[in-house]
Amino acid sequence: MNHPADSRATGEANLAFARALIDELHAAGVATAVVCPGSRSTPLALAVAQHAGLSHSIHIDERNAAFHGLGLAKATGRPVAIICTSGTAGANFLPAVAEACHARVPLLVVTADRPPELRAWGAAQTMEQRWLYAGFTRWSEEAPCPSEGLPSGYARALARRAVFEATGPAPGPVHLNLPFREPLVPATIDPALASAHAPLEPAPAMGQVTLDDSRVLAGSLGGIARGVLIFGPDAWDASLAEAVQALATSLGWPVLADPASGLRAGAGLQRALIPGADALLRDPDTAAALHPELIVRFGGPPTSKAIAAWMARHASADLWLVDPAAGFRDPQHRASRMLRTGARQFCEAAHAGSGQPSAEAQAWFAKWRHADRVARGALGEALAATPLFLTPHLAQALWAGLPGDAVLYAANSMAIREIDAFAGPRVTALRVLANRGVNGIDGQVSSALGAAAGLRQPTVLWCGDLTLLHDVSGLLAGRLHDADLTIVVSNDDGGGIFEYLPVAQCVPRSVFEPMFAVPHGLDLRELACGLGWQGARAESSATFSQALDRALRGGRHVIEVPVDRAANTAFHAVLNDAVCDALRREPLP
Repeated sequence: MNHPADSRATGEANLAFARALIDELHAAGVATAVVCPGSRSTPLALAVAQHAGLSHSIHIDERNAAFHGLGLAKATGRPVAIICTSGTAGANFLPAVAEACHARVPLLVVTADRPPELRAWGAAQTMEQRWLYAGFTRWSEEAPCPSEGLPSGYARALARRAVFEATGPAPGPVHLNLPFREPLVPATIDPALASAHAPLEPAPAMGQVTLDDSRVLAGSLGGIARGVLIFGPDAWDASLAEAVQALATSLGWPVLADPASGLRAGAGLQRALIPGADALLRDPDTAAALHPELIVRFGGPPTSKAIAAWMARHASADLWLVDPAAGFRDPQHRASRMLRTGARQFCEAAHAGSGQPSAEAQAWFAKWRHADRVARGALGEALAATPLFLTPHLAQALWAGLPGDAVLYAANSMAIREIDAFAGPRVTALRVLANRGVNGIDGQVSSALGAAAGLRQPTVLWCGDLTLLHDVSGLLAGRLHDADLTIVVSNDDGGGIFEYLPVAQCVPRSVFEPMFAVPHGLDLRELACGLGWQGARAESSATFSQALDRALRGGRHVIEVPVDRAANTAFHAVLNDAVCDALRREPLP
């Protein structure tokens, strides 16, 4: 049995979630809700009843209600929400949902549900609801129970996306399945909450923005002084850098670019690029002082956790997502605009509508440049001060040592992060590839082999030891297909990334090592040689450069770089402290 205080919290969480969701549905364009009476949908029904701006009607029969909403949406062209309780109630929506699918009518189908732990256990009025409308929806999603402690913006983001998906180029039904734990609402409700109220914490609606509309929006960027252009992992576009540079220059905005964005190397963007963003934003004071008004983000979420944390810290800033596929790559659930257009097209349109940067914008850009110079200077001094050859040195050696016609395949988990953190300015071109869709360590050798075969350019894969062991069969495939690939493997005898996670501090080493680090004690050079690859071992900058030069002449090579895991982990902390100390000595102007 729940403690009374816990029960109160559960009911309050349910009602707060429902009110935020309904409020945002209305803000995003839903003018009417059709509600069927029921118990599990109580938080949703109360939220509708309490909303001053949202009209609603009550229907006893769910089939009738759904067709009523269908006709209303068809006649007005505006999305309508239809809401019911758990069990067979939602099944009675199906005929109207099927019609809405084929007739392209925007319906927001909202079904309340029992919590997951009651499914398949014989609980009353409980059945599988998640796929009730499979094959008929434009999008469907099940939310977690509100009592699980959801991020504050999740309910609103869920509502905005639901309307966006329902009103896209091919309008149609969207299904939200919403489980609620008991008690469904608080035992007593504040009278102020029970009466009609104004919309809560209004948030910008995420409209469906086309290329033509984005030209209008892009023309407004010139009036914003503190803006940032962020480019995450994305498809390669050799012509993008010129368009980004032109826009950044006209606005006076900095550019933060992920290694896998295609924008970190080459002369085209060096004047606007902030290569030390990951390092400088790890300093709390600097991250707080660089408060943006608008962030325009392209591609997938950035690799850098420091950049992601900085974006989350400044939640009051508007966030626009530019994506031709409108993929909702927004794990922070806070985008205010979704622009369905390509990165280059947006930059060209925005540049055409902008003039010269204001004095405030120039001062904003100067702050970023100053912090970047200080942070990279501190990194350079600290890197030079140690006699060891660790992964930050390896990142710099690869970034500086690969020729302009080369391809760097940076593996998950640490390699891509090290490149992001320690790759400084590079004028000559370098194409960087990475599997940043789901970010797994599987199949990295095979992916790099495929890239090498397709591009016919000198290709280098940098991966960790566990990543290589995860795809040992890729080494065999490389031999069978006579591949031309160089693999640089930093061998710290285990999963080095776990050293940077909280688990490394909260469990004994006797548990951490076998359960998370998983040391293997293998000689990876010998393993590679046994599978028909040429093997080398490099333990210094000089020996690594020599081995890399030999490997780039062609053939199948594995260069093993032994790394002391403990020393490597400690050195990253030293580097971070060095940057923070330098920024405190030379604060932002």
